[in-house]
Amino acid sequence: MMFKGNQDPQKLRDVLGANLRRLTKGLKITQVARDLDIHRTQFNRYLRGESFPGPELLARICRHFKVDANIMIRPIDETPETPERIALRHAIQASRFDCAGDLPLTLTTLRAFRSTETARFILAQSAGTVNGCEFDLLAEEAGFSGLPQNPALILEAASKPPQNEVVQ
Repeated sequence: MMFKGNQDPQKLRDVLGANLRRLTKGLKITQVARDLDIHRTQFNRYLRGESFPGPELLARICRHFKVDANIMIRPIDETPETPERIALRHAIQASRFDCAGDLPLTLTTLRAFRSTETARFILAQSAGTVNGCEFDLLAEEAGFSGLPQNPALILEAASKPPQNEVVQ
């Protein structure tokens, strides 16, 4: 693993478990395990951080949820600042990037920019292109649960300072 030095194996299992719990929220674990062709008991061990899948199974899990393995083994708030991420953020803010309609790409991008103004721009792009349940999932993943599915209101909220912040 290439982040924060040598990662403790238990911490890796815990992070994978937490990320899997987020990805499977609202899903039937039995069906997910069946889709992955593993026993439900084993999948539950991954969810609880008791075990870590081998490379082949980790690749299947990533394909199933349409996420990169780096996302699965890294806490959401530890996404590194990379040149690609900087370029993507600028493209989003300049309205030269639109991931609306591509749910896996939108989820991945929102996770990379969780709780930021960039995430609000992505949500504004997605509002109206996905159904209400998908939008709620995207808003939660972006760190903005309860946002209205209205681009103007999303962007308006982004331009307002937090209520506890003093504007000079």
